[in-house]
Amino acid sequence: MTSRTVSDPGGARGLSSAIPTAPEDREVFRLAQLTLLMEVAQAQRIPVHTVDRLGLYDFFSANPFMVVSGEEGRDAEDRLALRLAGFSNRQLSYASTGQRFASRRRRLQHDLSLLLAYGLVAIGQRGYVLTAAGRTVAESLACVYADAYREAARVVLRRIGRLSDRRLTQQAADWLGRSWLLIDLFDDITETTPSTDHANRSPRRRHV
Repeated sequence: MTSRTVSDPGGARGLSSAIPTAPEDREVFRLAQLTLLMEVAQAQRIPVHTVDRLGLYDFFSANPFMVVSGEEGRDAEDRLALRLAGFSNRQLSYASTGQRFASRRRRLQHDLSLLLAYGLVAIGQRGYVLTAAGRTVAESLACVYADAYREAARVVLRRIGRLSDRRLTQQAADWLGRSWLLIDLFDDITETTPSTDHANRSPRRRHV
């Protein structure tokens, strides 16, 4: 929570009021979440091939009750595990789910570029992976929320991490609402698949 000072037009007096900000508005918080998410993905041997998949993994790991809302036995088991980890299904206003996803998704490329620049994430043969430095940072994140987020990421990745791209998109559309998913997922992202063979590609010739 941050505090800002608000003055009246005349400047006669100042009012100090606490203006709440969501944790995901803080850059360092989002970078820590992504680092933890990739730590869990690598532990479960789930590759992160694209920014699109990373964005879905990231959002649903932060809002895991969307993924376990069914009536099957494993849904109840996973909901119990999430509650024991400290998550509450009352934390998310589902009326604003699509908007929150769109906002979070638009920040993702910036956050990912920072992790790449800091040397915590690299692009490997299986997509985006933590470097040795990234693994060290992830292991150092020891607090109640970090442990809860790890558990949420495990639950989410077990359920959606091995879905095909098409099946994952369909499932996400059911949870988020198709309009929000299409607007955000395909509007401004043109390069979503990391490539490691740029150096081996010959330049295209221009024909005049």
